[in-house]
Amino acid sequence: MRALKSGVFLAFSVLLCLLEVSCGGGKPPTPVGSLVIGSAALPTAVINVAYSATLTATGGQQPFTWSIASGTLPAGLNISSAGVISGTPTTLGTSHFKVQVTDSQTPTAAVDLTSKSIIVNSPLAITTSSLTAGSVNVPYSGSVVASGGVPAYTWSITSGSLPAGLTLSTAGLISGTPTSQGASTFTVQVSDSQTPSATATASLSLAIGGPASRLNGNYVFSLSGFSQGNLVVQAGSFTADGMGNITNGLMDSNSAAGPLTKLPFTGIYSLDTTNTGPMTLNIPGLGTFTYQLAVPAVGTIRFIQNGTAGNQGSGVIRKVASTVPVTVASLAAYWAFGAIGGDVSNNRYAAAGTFQASSTGAWTNGVQDINNNGIIAASQSFTGSFVAIDPVTGRGIATLNANSAVTNYSFFPVSSSELIMLGIDPVSGNAPLVLFTLDTRPLNNYTNATLNATTVAALEGVATSSGSSVPYGLLALVKFDGAGNFSVSIDENLGGTLSPPNHHTGTYSVETNGRTTLAGFGSSTIIFYLSASIAFTVGADAAVTAGTIVPQVGTSLSNSSISGPYQGGTVQAVLPTVTVEANSATADGAGNLALFYDTSGPGGPQQGLTSTATYSVDSTGRAPLTANGSTTGIAYVVSDASSAGGGGKILVLSTDANPKINSLEK
Repeated sequence: MRALKSGVFLAFSVLLCLLEVSCGGGKPPTPVGSLVIGSAALPTAVINVAYSATLTATGGQQPFTWSIASGTLPAGLNISSAGVISGTPTTLGTSHFKVQVTDSQTPTAAVDLTSKSIIVNSPLAITTSSLTAGSVNVPYSGSVVASGGVPAYTWSITSGSLPAGLTLSTAGLISGTPTSQGASTFTVQVSDSQTPSATATASLSLAIGGPASRLNGNYVFSLSGFSQGNLVVQAGSFTADGMGNITNGLMDSNSAAGPLTKLPFTGIYSLDTTNTGPMTLNIPGLGTFTYQLAVPAVGTIRFIQNGTAGNQGSGVIRKVASTVPVTVASLAAYWAFGAIGGDVSNNRYAAAGTFQASSTGAWTNGVQDINNNGIIAASQSFTGSFVAIDPVTGRGIATLNANSAVTNYSFFPVSSSELIMLGIDPVSGNAPLVLFTLDTRPLNNYTNATLNATTVAALEGVATSSGSSVPYGLLALVKFDGAGNFSVSIDENLGGTLSPPNHHTGTYSVETNGRTTLAGFGSSTIIFYLSASIAFTVGADAAVTAGTIVPQVGTSLSNSSISGPYQGGTVQAVLPTVTVEANSATADGAGNLALFYDTSGPGGPQQGLTSTATYSVDSTGRAPLTANGSTTGIAYVVSDASSAGGGGKILVLSTDANPKINSLEK
């Protein structure tokens, strides 16, 4: 009986145990999370260097199986089912592909896909070949630059030393204040982030010269450039002490983001023996910006803003002619002007015109020609006013009333006969982003006989080639006969397509206010307005061609017409694709030219570049520049190097796919 009870109890216990096992111990199964591929970017690869990276995923049920769903890995790399991408890449570039991961759930596996890319760089190399010289006791800032390998980079000096007072940061910034003159030679080393890291070295020299005395006094400036590909126009004034310090800075800036006015700033600069060098401006509310200067002995100073494509610019700096303040009453004169900029849709805009200002500042007899993205407003009447000038800063305010729309401007006097003016309204259909140059004209009774001279025209625009917008540049020699006829010889560059020198004849008609119409210059009418020393020009074409025409100074032109030192830079970048330059050139008068230059644009800022070229000046002043067997530019002599009062000036049209015009003066 007892044995029977024990058996029953044992059977009952076994049954309970089986029930417990079948119900999983009373606990629910662990849920499986969503399968998601990790979002981390894949590391950069280096050509011909072994590579390995492991893909990761979260959720799902392991083990995972990986594959390429679409696209391809860089040549030389493969993916394993475990998600390891490995091999030795053999081709430079960026490869885009989609990876797929599948987990082990049954009966239905989870799957996820995502896009990835791998960049295959060239081997690590130092691209800096020279450094901008500094000045003693002037703060210095310059960078060494590397390419290839796997960023980030770490810099050091392995032999030699920097000039006293300077240090090199691990990020590649050379900074400090030099305490003595002289040149130092040293070796820099860069290490990348590979494991193990790659290294590269380069021997560099840095010269420290004397004080930058060429930039000394009160100045007015303007700049046309880009920020993130959008037009920015600026104008202002400052004081330079000749020792590398900028004070009393005042700037107005306008862009699609809106106008910023009365911005104070300070800065520093240095010039080396080529009379070029860096400038840094600290503008509260706008930021800190770096530039490269080119300072001729007596001509117009030009400068470029350091940046990449879409963040570069070029401008002019003009020395204020007198310490006597300019007043509204002193601006009573006949004025001509040229204007460039962009409209509310970031299309190119240009204008030229004239008006008469009274001693009270009122503008009368105003007429202008406007080309807004190919839409022409010819002989448009307007009124306006020089409203007031701040007696402390010298900054003025002006208004212009055309077609019942009033627009507002600030202006900065170079003298009582030369102004730089900037639109300060938010950009709109009636208010473009626009930068003016104004010059007085001595006459109001011009005739065709007034124009009896040989001149040089420099025009730029935005044209169309193969359906794309491209920069357009033109230099021309224009001869006016004083009787309504002209002949012209033209060099053009349309997005890298060079036209052989074209020769045309045509007619011109001068109105009493200096407004001049050219017919036969090209397929579209050209209008310009005469001032005392320059003609402001705008074309009636889709490219919105605009620029200047100036008298040519000198006779019996030859190679000796280009001789001695010149400084200058790019007149304007009409598109973000244009690389702007700050130049210092030395010509021997016998056909040889040495160039020292800084650039900014699509290739990033580059300083201390050098090249040599040969030139051959014909009797008209046209001079192709040749380097390494190729024509790199077409120069036109504006004023002979030996001309009394001419000062020496040349204009150069580049021959690359993103043409520009550089102006160099002595």
